[in-house]
Amino acid sequence: MMVVTLALTLLSGSMAFTATSAPKKIDIVLNDKEMKTRAGAEAKIIDGRVYIPANILRGARFSVEYKNSTLHLVNSYFLYTRNLMEMHVLNHVFTTRFNKIDQEVVNILGKVILEEPVDFSRLQQNIEEAESNVGIRPEVFTPVQDYNSFDFSPARESIEAYKKASRELIAYVDTGDKERLRAFYQERKQALEYYDSYTNVYDLIFKASFTSAVK
Repeated sequence: MMVVTLALTLLSGSMAFTATSAPKKIDIVLNDKEMKTRAGAEAKIIDGRVYIPANILRGARFSVEYKNSTLHLVNSYFLYTRNLMEMHVLNHVFTTRFNKIDQEVVNILGKVILEEPVDFSRLQQNIEEAESNVGIRPEVFTPVQDYNSFDFSPARESIEAYKKASRELIAYVDTGDKERLRAFYQERKQALEYYDSYTNVYDLIFKASFTSAVK
């Protein structure tokens, strides 16, 4: 049986133990909850140190793996908390940039109606910025329930749809062809639908990650 000595700092001061003279049972309390042990796998005092079998930590939501002479411990609380942090960054960046695109399109349409000169450079710049960071890398996102990082794809799809819409709007301004204007509105409608889809799935994944982080 593999045993490992754990410093109190490993669990950020959240593990408390009471040790009296052997052979009394040593209680292990994590976050005010006693961790259960099985016969033959109890914590022990050896030379004044408390030794805890690594497999006990599985009850504290640690994954425990011994590989290549190294004991790997990962706390699942950290994994789901990291989900929340990655999602917060994605949502802030994506929604800010998407709204900038939409507002610039409204400004351009106003100029088209008033038959004023139109500059598309800011719209194109906003789209390029949005395309540069519009997802979460799989290696930093822990799947939760039936969700994974791919489920944020409507965010990217909304930007791609708006990029197509901008091309149709530019073509309409250049040619006056109302079919291109109609195509613009169709693509913009698709972009807004993808945006709504993203916000819905974001809420579901956020709630699932939050529940997994705190339960």
